[in-house]
Amino acid sequence: MSAIRPVTVAMFVAAGAASGAVVDLRPDWDESRPLANPDKGWYHHHFDNTVEKYLVERDEELTAFPGMDHLYLRLAWAYLEPAEGRFDWKVIDEPIAKWTAKGMGIAFRISCKETGTSRIEQQFATPRWVRDAGAKGGHFVKGKPAGPEAPWEPVYDDPVFLAKLDAFLAAFAARYDGKPWLRYVDIGSFGDWGEGHTSSGSGLKYPFEAFERHIDIHLRHFTKSPLVISDDYVTSLVSTNDRRRLHAKIAAAGIGYRDDSILVDWYVKTYTPTFTVRSPGLFEDTWRRTPTVFELEHYGKVKENGNWVPRPGSSLAVHGGGRTGADYFRGALERLHATWIGFHGYARHWLADNPQLTVEMLNRCGYWFFPHTVERPDVLKAGASNAVSIAWENRGVAPAYRPYTLVLRLEGPETFECAQPSGNMRWMPEPPGKTWSETYALALPASMKPGDYALSFKLRSDAAARDVKLPLKAARQRADGFTAIGRVRVGP
Repeated sequence: MSAIRPVTVAMFVAAGAASGAVVDLRPDWDESRPLANPDKGWYHHHFDNTVEKYLVERDEELTAFPGMDHLYLRLAWAYLEPAEGRFDWKVIDEPIAKWTAKGMGIAFRISCKETGTSRIEQQFATPRWVRDAGAKGGHFVKGKPAGPEAPWEPVYDDPVFLAKLDAFLAAFAARYDGKPWLRYVDIGSFGDWGEGHTSSGSGLKYPFEAFERHIDIHLRHFTKSPLVISDDYVTSLVSTNDRRRLHAKIAAAGIGYRDDSILVDWYVKTYTPTFTVRSPGLFEDTWRRTPTVFELEHYGKVKENGNWVPRPGSSLAVHGGGRTGADYFRGALERLHATWIGFHGYARHWLADNPQLTVEMLNRCGYWFFPHTVERPDVLKAGASNAVSIAWENRGVAPAYRPYTLVLRLEGPETFECAQPSGNMRWMPEPPGKTWSETYALALPASMKPGDYALSFKLRSDAAARDVKLPLKAARQRADGFTAIGRVRVGP
């Protein structure tokens, strides 16, 4: 039976250098292996605009999708509170129960303004009863007043609207905040589709204080789960100083950014040098501390516009300099340092078109840890702390934002495991090619049986109860996640 012994800080510091073998793992790297790792990967828009959009026909569309990490449930407030104080949680509880049982996570954006009218929940994304309670608003299309058949837009700093929103989010957070499967909550209570702008509706500009109130409501209620926000919340402000103030508030609160606009046609024409990333400075200022989220324009629309495979006369053909949509995807990923990435469409269509790109971007998003070398003693001393050193490289675009555990295992006359902090929080992807050397203490009990042992290691996420898979060939990495690093002898 394995004995698992946590390593104390004192043991870690006391681990001294020891002569022995250096195991070079670089010849065993396998960069083509898709790694579905915790705290990163692909997400799928399970709802989008309506509760009927982007659903899957067969579960295998997601369960067999390389690195599908979570479902992004984006839907209007009106679906969840059809009457004041009466909640219809089953709309989201059913997909939550189904997909979390399959090991996937969930993320939310609850919007207050949509642009469709085929359902009352689209036309009145903010429930109609909020308007009837006295909240100000109106019907608008593309900056002009419209008839009552058009979508209704609330005045986002109206006190009645804010009070009703606050009560709803309090109930929502009481039910879902801190759930182990909740990846993040996307602040989506302001603007068209929750993106923080009114370009498809009234076109009105709001002051700093209006945006601040929406952020503060979310901060007050969601105290356990991470928050993210569209960069459009900042860029929708007119004043440069107000933009700086809002960005400072977002960064100080530890809120991550997301970009909703990659390969939108107008952005292809306007932000070509940054691969349609409009606000690279916002992401550059925060990605080292908080994870970011990448969203492609609706994939079907990108293809229709000729902006995936360039079509003569399309914006990408004219402005893209010979690059494809996939090239823009790669470039945007680098600029955004995104941990989670989404294609904004039907999973079966995306994967059929882009099988290799799917694996490539899965591995590059977030962290991607490569062990270079392992230095280990030839002889381990029972009753002492023995040093094992590993040189790591992060070839992803971001760090891991929570700590992982390094587990060392000895198998021989008995089996022994030693767990300790891996040090992974400092393994940044910059500068490219940099390695991070960590020395781990293999502290053996005095009663350890002498003899020959096989030494191996693995990374583990205790929070996710999952191993962190490494890009190594199957011959080097075992099915149980441990990487073999040779035989050693344990002596007194």
